[in-house]
Order: sequence, then structure tokens, then C-alpha cells
Amino acid sequence: MNVLEQYKATVLTLPKLPAHFIEANLADSGQVPHDHLQSTSRQPFGSSSVYKTSILHYRVLAEGDDVKTVYEVALKLPPNMEEEYFPGDAIGILTYNLPSEVDYVLDRLHLLEEANKTYEVKLAKPVKKKNPELPHYVPKLVTPRRLLLECLDIRITPRKALLQTMAGYTSDECEKRLLEILASKEGSNLYNELILKNEMNFIHMLKYVASCKPPLAMLIEHLPRLQARPYSIASYGRENQVRIAFAMLNDGKVGLTTHMLESKLLHPNKWDKYLYIYLRQLKPVFHYREEDLEKNIIMIGPGTGMSPYVGFLEFRKHAKVSNRKVKLGTTWLFTSCRYKSRNYLYENELKQHVRDGVLDQLHVASSRDTDSQYKFVQEIIEDKKEELIDLLLDDSTKLYLCGEGRTMLPRIQDTIVTCMSKVKGIPKTEAADLLAEYRKTGKYLYYSMIRY
Repeated sequence: MNVLEQYKATVLTLPKLPAHFIEANLADSGQVPHDHLQSTSRQPFGSSSVYKTSILHYRVLAEGDDVKTVYEVALKLPPNMEEEYFPGDAIGILTYNLPSEVDYVLDRLHLLEEANKTYEVKLAKPVKKKNPELPHYVPKLVTPRRLLLECLDIRITPRKALLQTMAGYTSDECEKRLLEILASKEGSNLYNELILKNEMNFIHMLKYVASCKPPLAMLIEHLPRLQARPYSIASYGRENQVRIAFAMLNDGKVGLTTHMLESKLLHPNKWDKYLYIYLRQLKPVFHYREEDLEKNIIMIGPGTGMSPYVGFLEFRKHAKVSNRKVKLGTTWLFTSCRYKSRNYLYENELKQHVRDGVLDQLHVASSRDTDSQYKFVQEIIEDKKEELIDLLLDDSTKLYLCGEGRTMLPRIQDTIVTCMSKVKGIPKTEAADLLAEYRKTGKYLYYSMIRY
């Protein structure tokens, strides 16, 4: 290997590894829980218990050439949860790793024949680690298959400590040296180029170093928790149900939860209809409450980023119908799609909200329609900047921005800052500071959606 030759004479500085403290062995007796193995453990940002619920029905919101397939799913509303959620809240869905990827890891660990046998997870003796604790999301009795399916993130980007630990279980000297180089301070550039730039995960690394055969206990120690996936609630006041919308990934990528959900929708005879969900408190808070009804709101959400606003508008409609004296504030919605004929999400519902006086202004950009006036949400914001900024600066106005957070939301936010600078005749830095202050005070709420 050229890399090995390059580092042949290099003395490596390796991180100090934590002490081994877990062991996993075949159990003499005991039964593994039937429900999702994380259903009884506390969840990150969880504000409710985990509920087992079922899929009631679904519909396809978008499909066709050159667009992502988008589904809306209605879930049975668990007991006690009706009083706990508000528009803007999200649910966490406990997910599963792909069975094919789990089988690959089991095969590499020589555990395929024992994959469904019960193992006991406990502290190793003697324990050298100070104040050791077993991960609370891993049951003491578990099968290797379900441990990898439900508890551990096998798609994690491997950190240097994990790579160095893997080297200790690698028999080929060249592969072992490569892992040590990647784990070292001297190999940081190689780590960035090979691991980070290529988005390599733990499974990729196992395929890269074929002689590495780590024990099950090492995975429990070094692989993080398989996290539940958050989905904004796209409804309010629907009897005995909540709804979510999700888009399938493209470019050959498979999202764990989207794949699970689609499989349950399209193949009900092969997959069960149950999900494990909990109410998830977004950080920072992204909500719309009764005290917000009289406020003006500007909602910006390209694509599925507009899904929480469906709940906002249904909440407003419910308030208007149930209390004719309520005075609703001005409401604007900016959204986008590729083609209005194929993936304009919730088109009929949004237009009905306009007719009902629940939504005052609806602006939609379509990036691939040749006759579209606006290709992107930013162009609408620029065109409407005078009226928009005046509304934003009103003391009774709140701004909501929701969507893909790596590139899209920062661009939209920058456009708002630029428009504020132009309209008010202030430096862009001052406009940016003002928007940042709005985030601190809760006048501006920002939710970066995670693609899974």
C-alpha cells in the first residue's frame, strides 16, 4: 500500500483507550423482551413515555419522474398523548438498522449461527474503569441480532478510538497498521480524506479491513446508541390520530426509518403495522400555542419543511370554528417544490385554508417548471421584501423557518438578512445581529430537519 509506505518510518501518537468494562456471553436462562428493546429506556429530548401505536392509513403526496416520493401517514393517537402535544411538536420514532447490514456484521463477528440465542450483557470482572455503567438502552438479556437491529448505530462514522480498538482485533498486519495510522495524530489528514470525505461508516470500515473480527462486547462499548428519528406532526385536532409526512431519499441512499415506514405501508402482509413513538421536545422549541393565535406569523418551509405548518393552520381553523370571537393574526406561508403538478405538497388543503381565511398569503416557488415566476423561496422573499420586512419588524410577529438545515435554511436566512438590510438601510451585520436577537427572544424559531 502506498499509504503504508508513506508512514513506514513514522512513529504514531495514538489516543489512550478507555478500559474494557463490558462482557457479553451466552446466557444460561432468561427471555429477551418482545417489544422494541429501547421502548422502556429514556429517550433524548423525550417529553413522554414510548407508546406502541399502529399505522391507520396513508396517502402518497408526491411521486413521479425527477421528484422524491413523499408519503403522509396517519398514526393512531396513543392514550394520554392527546393532551400532551401542540402544533410544531414532533414525535420520535424508534427505528431499526437494515437486516442486510446487521447480517453482514453478524457474519464478520462469526455470530450468524448464534444470532438468535440469548446473551447476557454485564460488567466485566475485574473492572478497571472508574464508575462503570452498562448503557441504559441495552437490556441485560439480548440476542446479537436484536442488539444490532435495535440498539447500536452500526452506520456511525468511526472515531479514532474505535479505529484503534478495531486494530487490536485485526490479524492482517497491513490492515492493522492502516487502522493505527487512521487513529493517530499523524494520520489526521488521511482520516479526513478517507473517512470523512468519503462518508465512510463502521460497516464500510469492516469491509475495508477484512481480517478485523471484533467481539460483541466491543461494539456495545464503542458504538453509540441507535437514535430515534424525529418527525414533525403535520396535523392537529384529527380524532384519534396524528399525521406525519416523510420523503424518501434518493441518490442510491437508504434511510433507516423512511425505508422501514415505506416497507410497512407498501408490504403490509410482510411487515407489521406497529411503531414505537414518543413525544419529542424540539430544541430549540418550535411551537405554535393558543397565545400565538392573535400574533402575525411568517412560515417558511420548502418541501417537507412545511409539514409542521399544516398543524399550525389546522389549529387556527379549529380555533376559528370553535370561538368566533378569536382574532387571528396575519399569516403568510412560503413553500416550494420542483413541479407544481407533481410535488406541490398539501396543495388542496393550503388553498382551502386561504378560502377559509385561515391563511392570508400563500407563496409557492417551483424550481423545475419552465413557466414559474419564482424558482426558489429566496426569490419570493426578495420580491416581497418591503411588505415582508415591515411585517417581520412588527412587535406582534413571529417568524418560523423549517427545512433542510445544511444548505437550504442558511441560504434562506441570509436572504432575509439581506432584505432587512436593504429595506431598513442598515449594514448587513446589524441586520444579522437583529435576527440573532429574535432567535434568543423566541420571535424567530428555527428547525433544521434531519434526513433519515
